[in-house]
Amino acid sequence: MPLDPNAVPALLRALDSDDVFVRITAAEALGKIGNPVAIRRLLDTYDDPRPDVRRRVVMALRRIGVEPRAHATAKVVPGLARALRDPEPLVRYAAESALRRLDTSAARQALAAWREGPPDE
Repeated sequence: MPLDPNAVPALLRALDSDDVFVRITAAEALGKIGNPVAIRRLLDTYDDPRPDVRRRVVMALRRIGVEPRAHATAKVVPGLARALRDPEPLVRYAAESALRRLDTSAARQALAAWREGPPDE
């Protein structure tokens, strides 16, 4: 059953829930809907303390980024590049996979920079 795009505002609010499963479900649903309006809020949610939520956010960004109607690839690459440095291996793997799938110049540059190692601080 397709998800109703009218649910986006409620799903965006659900990303603030105290319940981890509500946050996970909201991120997954936003990815399935594919509305680029969700990108900014998903990027904000990337700071979630739970790695399972962060991984779902990465997966949602990937789905939105590859959605041809969204034209949002350039908007999701910075968030996915940030996720490459997540402390959780599954989040990093999801980000790498998403960037490979997007296969844009920006995505390839993010992957190349990540392979070179952390920037000097």
